[in-house]
Amino acid sequence: MSQESNSTPLDPYWKLRPTPPTPDDEICRCDHCEQLVLRDSLGENPLYCLICNGEVAPERIGFDEPLADHIHYWRSIHRSLYLLWLDSGEYENWAAEKLREPSGSVNVNGRDIVQRLNEFVRCYYWWFNDTGIDGYVPPERCPSCSGPLSECVDRDLQKCEMCSILI
Repeated sequence: MSQESNSTPLDPYWKLRPTPPTPDDEICRCDHCEQLVLRDSLGENPLYCLICNGEVAPERIGFDEPLADHIHYWRSIHRSLYLLWLDSGEYENWAAEKLREPSGSVNVNGRDIVQRLNEFVRCYYWWFNDTGIDGYVPPERCPSCSGPLSECVDRDLQKCEMCSILI
């Protein structure tokens, strides 16, 4: 995201300013959100529609404040690990291991949130998967239960229905 304009000078501090709202064309416009995904895409809200891939406003789901707090905390921890992985520095491999570890707290907490969101709408947890590594082979089994994965309709994703995981 850059801040450029022909009529005004560049703001050298734009990265330190409050985040602008999500653009309208990136928000879920489905009449009814039937399937939700919990995933951090470096925005403030980690809730996305599985069908259209648009951001879903939390008030459309209607969960309580303690769950909102839990989601915010999870997003902060996941974001920290994800940024360490993106940095490609000395923490990259460590962060990737933590993001892939089924019993790691970021994944345990994320899956707990998904279970709680499933009380409102079908929800899945977006599992970290480093597709950019040499020799990458898509998983054939769920990282949590080792059960078989099924194809996700209309998306190039695989899912474990039992664990509510998307890969």
